[in-house]
Amino acid sequence: MPGNPVVLPPERILEELGKLFLTPAHDRHVYTVYGPYGRLRPFQRRLQEAVSQGNFNSLGRVEYLSLNREIYSQLESQGLSAKASSLAASRRDDELRALLSGAFRELVTRRIEAQGTLALVLADFELLYAYGLGGNDISIVRQIAINGKRVCLMVPGSLWDGRLWVFDEDEESRREFPEPLLFLNSGWVFTLAGDKP
Repeated sequence: MPGNPVVLPPERILEELGKLFLTPAHDRHVYTVYGPYGRLRPFQRRLQEAVSQGNFNSLGRVEYLSLNREIYSQLESQGLSAKASSLAASRRDDELRALLSGAFRELVTRRIEAQGTLALVLADFELLYAYGLGGNDISIVRQIAINGKRVCLMVPGSLWDGRLWVFDEDEESRREFPEPLLFLNSGWVFTLAGDKP
């Protein structure tokens, strides 16, 4: 029987994430915070500020990545941004999907393996989901959040019958978030108070 998300106000979720980032660990650690955009966006800003101030860095550096921006920067650093724009303009979605997938995987792997990095906070999944890169690609975080490394996911969505639905506010965009990333029994899935668990 799966557990339930931890329902807390934003300040308490920040405290709980702080404890998780500041506690030594050796096994797989994936944390999830979800809620509708109206609640999640302000929380993301607060978390990003706490990360930029180094509030969670006792065991190593915690980095905040806005995936929409960082994936584009990754493509630029690889000299592939013009190719991505061309593929998008000509609606060659399969090729663009492969390009974005590779950029995402390279980005999160390189950043978590960087010297001194403890954790990644991943937010803004719109670009990935716009090109159908949900489950299989995002699930790579299970592979990189090992041996003391951690990944924290900021997910716009709602939990229904134990399943997390991303972009739940728009029926056409709604997609199921990968179930293997929801460590409900560990108490590592948080929702902002006021949301239906």
